[in-house]
Amino acid sequence: MQDSSINNCLLKQVEKQEQEAEKFGFYWESFQQLIEQIQSECVEIQEAWDKKNTQHLQEEIGDLIQAAISLAIFCRLDPQETLLKSIEKFQQRYDRVVQMAQNDGHKTLHQQSFEVLMHYWNQAKLQIHSKEKNKDA
Repeated sequence: MQDSSINNCLLKQVEKQEQEAEKFGFYWESFQQLIEQIQSECVEIQEAWDKKNTQHLQEEIGDLIQAAISLAIFCRLDPQETLLKSIEKFQQRYDRVVQMAQNDGHKTLHQQSFEVLMHYWNQAKLQIHSKEKNKDA
């Protein structure tokens, strides 16, 4: 895993690009344009995946990541803080999935169907959301 200062530098580089583009007038007019760009990148990722073109796949995933960062910036959100919150949320849910699966007698979830995995994931989301809701009440 890369040093967090390097990752922060990458996010700052995208922010700088976005600021320069906006200052020059080459910028998004609307939230919807960014959503459409993200959807377009997903289609291109699928095409690269289907063709088993690893180099193109990497390029398109990079474009998707940059578009997602651009969306955060457009929404006036700090990309690093946004990503950190997402990482924390995933870890909390994943930890809950592991706990529930182990409580059900599973040492791992290898050999389980995707539906079983999603069941645990959705249950973890519900439990955490319910816990947070009760905490706010």
